[in-house]
Amino acid sequence: MRFTLKQLQYFDAALRTGSIARASVEMKISQSSITAAIDMIESTTQAELLRRMPAKGIVPTDKGIEIGARIRDFLEQARIFESDLLTLTGDPAGTLRLGCYAPTAPYVLPPILKRISQDFPHIRVEIKEGDMLSIAEMLNSGVVDLALTYRRAAPKAQPFLPMFKAAPIAMIPDVSPLVQQEQVALSDLADLPMILLDLPGAPDYFDALFTAEGLRPRIGHTTKSSSVLRGMVAADLGYAILNICGPLDRMGQNGYVTRPISGDQDAPFYGVAYTGAGKRSALVRTVLETCREISDQGGFDHLLNPSGSQAAQ
Repeated sequence: MRFTLKQLQYFDAALRTGSIARASVEMKISQSSITAAIDMIESTTQAELLRRMPAKGIVPTDKGIEIGARIRDFLEQARIFESDLLTLTGDPAGTLRLGCYAPTAPYVLPPILKRISQDFPHIRVEIKEGDMLSIAEMLNSGVVDLALTYRRAAPKAQPFLPMFKAAPIAMIPDVSPLVQQEQVALSDLADLPMILLDLPGAPDYFDALFTAEGLRPRIGHTTKSSSVLRGMVAADLGYAILNICGPLDRMGQNGYVTRPISGDQDAPFYGVAYTGAGKRSALVRTVLETCREISDQGGFDHLLNPSGSQAAQ
């Protein structure tokens, strides 16, 4: 073979990111090395695969798309081969690329990473965070091996391991009269300003909660940061709705309190999305089983609605 595995990875990164500069950052290598890899593969195939477009990055030709898909498949098989080879010599070993829906990362990642570190010290986990749309794209393009996300963000045909159901939780300023209630109804919130977590998929979900009861939320502010959202609620700028909150959120010492929302609300499953090809990897199967064990043992119960959201069955 005239080109190396690294050069194939550089080409794949350039094709996925649509930019030599972004591929350089992702692969932590110089732009000239990315360019050299593209030139080598084009020279070997005797075809133009990626067109350099001024101010637009790079655009694949039809042949580039076809060859890029084959390179991606080959790289996936190479990763599976590497992890399986390492596993044959002892405990599961290798690098697992784990995607995670960013707002949930501080809460779901620690118990998973801690268990992996304790039980499988030779597994190295690389974390990539993003919104639900970008996480799904990372999984389907092979950038990550597994994705921690909500079931509603994954296509029905997507293999998915549910870990728990996450009922919606209201986050209310601690000066609000609603803090005297053990639960709040959506009708209690509808006329108040809502601070909306404005990430792909989230607004439609929150809007549907109110629509199901013939209500409309009154959006006061939007933010793409769950940390900023918490700060705005603490500043009494409005309330927010989330599906996963940590124990510190419920202590009432940060300027806000959390309350379960009454009624039969849509509580999506949260879990691990993966691909059929990925599950052929012993490394992926090991981490999936670890996530299942943590869920079965109640390792996520502290994140659930205090009214008693049901764990995934």
